[in-house]
Amino acid sequence: MITVPVDKLTEIGIEIFTKQGASLERATFLVETLVEANLTGHDSHGVYYYVRYSDRIKDGYIKVDAEPEIIKETPGTAYIDGHWTFGQMTAKKLVEVAVDKAKENMVAAVGAFNCNHIGRIGYYTNWAAKQGIISTFYVNVGHPIVSVHNGLGKTFGTNPYSASVPTGGDIPFLVDYATSVVAAGKLSVAKAKGVKIPKHWTRDQYGRVNDDPDILSKGGWLLPFGEYKGYGLQMVSELLGAALTGSRLGPQGVSVPPSPNGIFMMAVNPEAFVGLDEFVKTTDGLLEQVKNWPALGGERVMVPGEPEKETKEKRMREGIELPETTWTEINELCEKIGVDIDAILK
Repeated sequence: MITVPVDKLTEIGIEIFTKQGASLERATFLVETLVEANLTGHDSHGVYYYVRYSDRIKDGYIKVDAEPEIIKETPGTAYIDGHWTFGQMTAKKLVEVAVDKAKENMVAAVGAFNCNHIGRIGYYTNWAAKQGIISTFYVNVGHPIVSVHNGLGKTFGTNPYSASVPTGGDIPFLVDYATSVVAAGKLSVAKAKGVKIPKHWTRDQYGRVNDDPDILSKGGWLLPFGEYKGYGLQMVSELLGAALTGSRLGPQGVSVPPSPNGIFMMAVNPEAFVGLDEFVKTTDGLLEQVKNWPALGGERVMVPGEPEKETKEKRMREGIELPETTWTEINELCEKIGVDIDAILK
């Protein structure tokens, strides 16, 4: 493992994407979302994508200059064409529109299509909560690598879900997870580290238990988490993220561009109900009660959002650890496109 200071890893990323035609503002936001994923412990959605996104730019799947566009709108809704720019830019547009509409009209629903991979979706619900808005976020990943419950073979993408609510503390309440047992990127991280994966994550092409992190390239697939419960939420993300937004359905199979996202967000202003102040007061009291609940021996009760906060504090101090293979890929990319990584690291 290679440890890189956060500021250096950020500077490298900004250089990588500006060299490939992205504006400084756009590259800075994109890199912020990726580095934030590593900082909060979600390495599968982090700077690993410096190389993946660069490949997609080269292949023409990511349009670095395209602008997301609202093509249909009401006071409480918006429908956005991402025009295949960076997925993060489309998601940023979506969450900003949803929050603005919720502030004005109390509730909002916004969807987007023609959208590339948006990264960690908790970044967006977290941002909404910091604006005093409750939100839920559903994503369809139109690249099938996950089976349905009791199904054989790849049917849907990892189809993540996130929800966040404002609190009076320094972090919102936040849940964010793939509806597969794990995100596909966790297999890539395991492969880069040269380690086996837990046997309950995947099945091979014949439906057998295995621990090979490279199994997806060999015809294997991920399982939905929690059996039929995860499968149900997997379908919700498919219906709202894809069917409702007109995005590619998982069962349609693999095609280009790789890993498109159909995204859908609902936003609620607490002022429509008990009010933000009362809601936050009650929320904080509930979270504090839960955290102080008797714990199992040797364990500790935490609430969603806390593990990410603690991981971020540690990595801000100590730097971000990357598998050597990931760091090598980033170095090779920098050499290819003319980024002086040694000068940045001095």
